[in-house]
Amino acid sequence: MSRYSFLLTRRWVGIAAVAVLVSLTCVALGYWQLTRYQGKAELIALVEANYERAPVPLTDLLPDAGSPLPEDLVWGQVTVTGEYVGATSLVLPQRPIEGSPADHVIAVIATQAPDGGTRLLAVDRGWYPTDEFADHSAALALPSGEVTLTVRLRAAEDATSRIAPAGQVYALAPAQVVEAALASAGTSDGAGPDAQVVAGVYGALAAETPTTAGAPDLLRRPSADLGSHLSYTMQWWVFAIGALVGTVILARREAEDLATPAGEPELAAARAPARSRRRTAEDEEDDLIDAQLEDQASETSSA
Repeated sequence: MSRYSFLLTRRWVGIAAVAVLVSLTCVALGYWQLTRYQGKAELIALVEANYERAPVPLTDLLPDAGSPLPEDLVWGQVTVTGEYVGATSLVLPQRPIEGSPADHVIAVIATQAPDGGTRLLAVDRGWYPTDEFADHSAALALPSGEVTLTVRLRAAEDATSRIAPAGQVYALAPAQVVEAALASAGTSDGAGPDAQVVAGVYGALAAETPTTAGAPDLLRRPSADLGSHLSYTMQWWVFAIGALVGTVILARREAEDLATPAGEPELAAARAPARSRRRTAEDEEDDLIDAQLEDQASETSSA
């Protein structure tokens, strides 16, 4: 019979199954951390490539209002000249900035296309710290008349089913932003009945001329910190290997224990030589007393 035949017992089949399950779970968690690392690295690469690229007219990157934004052009800068729709911006509440509570200021600019039509572009003008008791009317005010913007293009967000109060939006979904802006303005002036919504993108404001005195703070450049995802990936995969290696070590120890006859470990321990230790003065005194007693016993027997 093989010394490892015990591995076929129900107990050891259970141990092996648990070890494999733990190992696979650790592998999956490591892969998840790796995908997060890769995704963040790709986003940072886009920022590095496009954030400071010279701005071009909007229609150079998006010939049609419904044109999707190529992934490699995200964060690219474009210029837009036109007029804001309405007199005040919309509020996109609770969008933190570097972990701090913040509300974003959203507006819609109407710009003329080369074909003579009007296009409506949703713009994130910036942010202010969330404070329900502060007066944010200055941050929400829009420049009147013609303005020229430099914006960085971002992919549009999905529309939300949540119903926002008047003057607010819950997502940077261009169609919903335009609808809310027109409703807030109470008129379609500046948009025109044939205006087309730039549907696939919105702009993150980089510059505005002219601007208002109390304009919101511009959005900050995204962090280039990759975080600890790669380190976590390695840790999870080490745990996966450790679960299997630990099971193998446990099996080998049990095989050695089963191969040793009963009672032999105690016998071996009894036969093992005691560890030598340094003699002390007390040991020498005991030896001297033992020798004297032996001498006295010898003299007694001879008498």
